[in-house]
Amino acid sequence: MIVYHTEPHSQVIEISVEGKITDHDLRQAIERMRSDLENGKTRVLERIEHFTGMEPKALWTDLTLGVAVARKVTRAAVVADATWIHASMHLARFFTQAEVKAFHVNELEQARAWINA
Repeated sequence: MIVYHTEPHSQVIEISVEGKITDHDLRQAIERMRSDLENGKTRVLERIEHFTGMEPKALWTDLTLGVAVARKVTRAAVVADATWIHASMHLARFFTQAEVKAFHVNELEQARAWINA
């Protein structure tokens, strides 16, 4: 499941991921993000908790559609409960030039402060 949230006068897109990501949910999030990035939002805070994987089709969608959108992001904070997600953050440099920082789930407020700085 993907929950997508924005505030009207903020540059930040906040996305919450929980459980398994479906292709349908991912496509909807990518389309919203594409629109928001074209309208001045440039930062993303992604919360990932209890992640159980992605549908194979969603993985392909992420590679074919998501990467192009990610290149428009200037700063990204990833808040996650799994250490492997933190460890994989170095891979982000292949898909975006954004400044990326990982936070643990108990550091959500610090992540919000950093993404807004």
